[in-house]
Amino acid sequence: MKKSFLVILSICFFLSPFYGQYYYTPNSTQSNPGGLNTDSEYPSSSASFGTGWTTILPGSNVSPTWSSIETIPFSFNFNGSPVTQYKVSSSGVLTFTTSAGVVPFYTNAAIPDPVIPNNSIMIWGIQGVGSNDEIVTKTFGTAGAQQHWIFFASYEAGGSWSYWSIVLEEGSDKIYIVDQRHSSNANPQVTAGIQIDNTTAIMVAGSPQLTNVAGTSATPADNYYYEFIYGQQNAIDMSGVELLTYPYLKLSDAPFSIECVLNNLGTDTVTSFDLNYSANGGSIASQSLSGLLIGPYEADTFIHNIPWIPTIDDSYDISVWASNINGLSDMNTLNDTVIQPLHVFATTTQRKPMLEMFASSTSNYSVTGNTDLLAILYSNPDNYSLLKYPMSWPSPGDPYFTDEGAQRRYFYNVNTVPRLILNGVDQNNPIGFTQQEFDEAYQLYSFVDLDATYSVGGQKVDINVDVNSLCNTAGIWDNLTLHTAIFEYTTYNNVGTNGEIEFYNIMKKMLPDHNGTSIPDLGPNNPPYSLSLSYEFNGTYNIPLDASLPTDHLIEHSVEDFQNLGVVVWIQDNDSKYILQSATANIVANANDLDDKVQTVVFPNPASDQLNVTLKGNLNEVIDVKIYNSLGQIVRVVDCANFNKIQAIDISELNEGVHVLFIQTINDLIKRKFTKVEF
Repeated sequence: MKKSFLVILSICFFLSPFYGQYYYTPNSTQSNPGGLNTDSEYPSSSASFGTGWTTILPGSNVSPTWSSIETIPFSFNFNGSPVTQYKVSSSGVLTFTTSAGVVPFYTNAAIPDPVIPNNSIMIWGIQGVGSNDEIVTKTFGTAGAQQHWIFFASYEAGGSWSYWSIVLEEGSDKIYIVDQRHSSNANPQVTAGIQIDNTTAIMVAGSPQLTNVAGTSATPADNYYYEFIYGQQNAIDMSGVELLTYPYLKLSDAPFSIECVLNNLGTDTVTSFDLNYSANGGSIASQSLSGLLIGPYEADTFIHNIPWIPTIDDSYDISVWASNINGLSDMNTLNDTVIQPLHVFATTTQRKPMLEMFASSTSNYSVTGNTDLLAILYSNPDNYSLLKYPMSWPSPGDPYFTDEGAQRRYFYNVNTVPRLILNGVDQNNPIGFTQQEFDEAYQLYSFVDLDATYSVGGQKVDINVDVNSLCNTAGIWDNLTLHTAIFEYTTYNNVGTNGEIEFYNIMKKMLPDHNGTSIPDLGPNNPPYSLSLSYEFNGTYNIPLDASLPTDHLIEHSVEDFQNLGVVVWIQDNDSKYILQSATANIVANANDLDDKVQTVVFPNPASDQLNVTLKGNLNEVIDVKIYNSLGQIVRVVDCANFNKIQAIDISELNEGVHVLFIQTINDLIKRKFTKVEF
């Protein structure tokens, strides 16, 4: 057994009869309560802010002030009595005592405190002093199980912006305080809790210096919340949190370990219990554990000693729960069981991980991120697909920023550069990227074969994609999209302020746009799915002065060299963002290409030991191949007697720096810049 303590659980629990009729529990997973609110967390003035929110208190409140009096949109009981209305202060206090006059100060303190009205909930210490600092409300869910959110959007706390919410829940009468999003420069020092009157209150331990646990993500993915429940806390209460067993498995790898996280939500320390699991409600595997020491609000990770052996490839609902806790029955059976599906496949294929990187030529950190990522990728040639999206910050931003890149940023809720997304679900900082992190993305099964080819003629790119599924995706992934992106292997003109002089795998256009192409459910008994795409870049080359005016693809393009284009394709589940498979397309000759010039792709760039050269088009005899350094000196003469359309050139002995590859044919002289680096 491996014991793990979730970050939020480092907050000590403190409860005494002095505190009245409420107790609280911190959540043990990153999310919003109940998963009803999936909106992104942005200032209410932002184009990314969700719809349906109502402003009840605008920003720019130099002095603390009350909002208008609002009506709760459903029946709700506070401290055992019905309440119908509330108002909220710009200092983070919600009160059901709507007649209260004095507004709590911006400077918070421990509770109970006489400045707080009776019957109040608070995130006391945040400040609505900025113009974007608004309090907005929205109700989620269906009648009988709704949540009313009071959202402090872009409030000030600890020197920078900070997002929190108070949530009222219909039916359960639960209250949630949600820690949502914070600037990396913020250091909130707040009082979170409930005050019944001047003598009775409960506050989250750490208050009045409670700081944030959530990070910078604008999604609920890193949110934490405190759940306030009316009544007496149970002494015995073990909750199922999460099934950790990888959900996509190969049948021949059985047996599988069932690994889970359980949380002690009771007041008693747990010393023993029975760990149970079943598949599809079938026979129960049970293991007795003793000699434990699991305190209140401690989360433990357990691996069941009886492995699971499925007999056929199928989808299975795995239920895991604890029983016989300290020799007693669980006093709250509603949260006992965690149920998650595991999908078992008979046939698999190698995954080529999809790496999407967000960076900018105006970000100093992007330099380190690019260098560290390249060091790992160079050791894993042809084992990945890579696409980079130039971003619009730090101002003035990368001039190759595009609206489609911005949409991918919003899709993943990326808020900093550099940022690396692996297989659509793992968000990493490429600075310090390791071989282990790459292996974790690579050493996963895939259940789809994906192949693509492309050709370039003039400014037109033709692409053919073939998808062959090895499993029935219906019921596992029902909302699949094939994404296609044209990128430029190396660019030079988007130099910014960070010292980089060349950039690689830069996204130029998504086909047909950032939404991709919806594809049907796939299955081994269905014919392979094929798709042909074509795109012709319009107008002439233009590089914007900065990211404020992205390239307008209707009239212009930002391709520096049409003979240096590549194509990457990937299949993604829109619901989970999980990428099933990716492929970097192979270039082929274009029979309709009337351009007699030889088209050339040089990769990787930068390179360390080997430079790969791909030639296509009306290729005539190669008669001379040389490499020059930045001083114009010949540093390498390549034997061209057997120079093929696909050629590897040894550059291990070259010095670091920019070089130029010259390929002389009977009719053409081809020149390609590349950078030699050492790892």
